[in-house]
Amino acid sequence: MDLTEVTVEATFGLRSGVLGWAEPATRIDDGTASHLALVDGTAVIAVVSHARWPCPDAPEQPARYFWAMAVDGAHRGRGAGRRLLAAVADRARSAGESILWADARASAVGFYVACGARVVGPPYVDEVTGLTDRRVLLPVDGG
Repeated sequence: MDLTEVTVEATFGLRSGVLGWAEPATRIDDGTASHLALVDGTAVIAVVSHARWPCPDAPEQPARYFWAMAVDGAHRGRGAGRRLLAAVADRARSAGESILWADARASAVGFYVACGARVVGPPYVDEVTGLTDRRVLLPVDGG
């Protein structure tokens, strides 16, 4: 699998299927966001978007927000999500950021905790997706 930057439009098909989004959505559309994909041949099998963005739970720390990570069901459990998360952490580290954070859907919280995240705040309904989310924070250094 190759890791590559893609357009936000290249993420919509997989996100629609995995996340159930009827309409394409992006959190940050001011031109500062980047979108990563793992590609197997011509198939996009995993995606994540990210941008430098302050974390409401740690506003004093330089932070990178990531969102809408999606991995094709046939490729789950093979390290694709961890590989994307590591790539986002590398970019954050290079930019001098100390934390990653996300509004994680309830079904993904266990994955992020297994990757070293801590959960902060109560569950809430995301206004864009309508899903129940939890905020997760991960140190960029992995520890």
